[in-house]
Amino acid sequence: MPTPDHPMILIPGAQHGGWCWRKTLGPLRARGYAPYAVTLTGLGERAHLLAPDVDLDTHITDVLQMIEAEELTGVSLVGHSYGGMVAAGVTARLRHPAVRRLIYLDSPVPVDGDSIISVTPFGEQLPRMRTVVDGVGVLPPGEAAAMGVHGDDAAWVQRRLSPHPYATVTTPLHLPDGWNDGVEQVYIRCVTGHDEDHGPWADMSRVDTSAGWRSFELRSGHDAMIDEPVKLVELLDEVCATEEVVA
Repeated sequence: MPTPDHPMILIPGAQHGGWCWRKTLGPLRARGYAPYAVTLTGLGERAHLLAPDVDLDTHITDVLQMIEAEELTGVSLVGHSYGGMVAAGVTARLRHPAVRRLIYLDSPVPVDGDSIISVTPFGEQLPRMRTVVDGVGVLPPGEAAAMGVHGDDAAWVQRRLSPHPYATVTTPLHLPDGWNDGVEQVYIRCVTGHDEDHGPWADMSRVDTSAGWRSFELRSGHDAMIDEPVKLVELLDEVCATEEVVA
C-alpha cells in the first residue's frame, strides 16, 4: 500500500490520549491529510500499561513504532504541549526526509539535555506534585478548565485525563548536532484575550525566525484541538500548504 501523500502524526500533551484530537480528524481528512492520533504508553486507552519504566524514551518509541508500522515518510509531526518533547525526539531519531515538518503546538522548544522539569516555567513545582499510583510515580490529573476548555468539553476532558507517568518529565532529551537539518520548524502559540504576554511557554527565545522558523498565534485555550478545532485545522492546513524551503 502506498504511503499517504500528507501523513500527519498528532501527539498529545501530558495526561491526554489520542482522544483529544477527535474533533480534528475528520476535517483534516477532508482537506487531504492522513492524520494519526497517537496515544502514548500509560495514558488514555493505554493507561493499563502504566509502569515505573515508562519515560520520555518510551513515548518517543511509541511514535517511531507507529511510523514504522504504517510505513510513513514525509511526516508532519504535531506535538502539543509535552508532546513537543516527544516530537523533537522522534525528529532526532529519524531526521529528514522521514520527517518533513516539526510543528510545536503551545509546547516547549527543547535543546539537547532538556527535560520537562528544566524547560518549563513551572518545572520546579512538578516534584512536589508527584504522587504514587499502584507503585508508579505519576503526576495527578490537573483541572480541565485550566487547559482552556469550557462547558461540556471541560467535563469530557476532566473525565478523560489520566495520571501522567512521572519519569517522562525527568528524562533528558538527546538532540545531537544536526538533528533538525532539513526539517521545517513551525511554532503555534495559543493565546487568549488575557494572556498574550503570558502563555504556557512564555519564553519564546528559541523560536528562531532568522533560521527559517515560522511562527503563528492562534486565539484559543491551551487545548486548541478541543477549544478551537476548526481554527486549528485551518492553521495546520495553511502551514502545510505553504512549505518553506529548508537548508
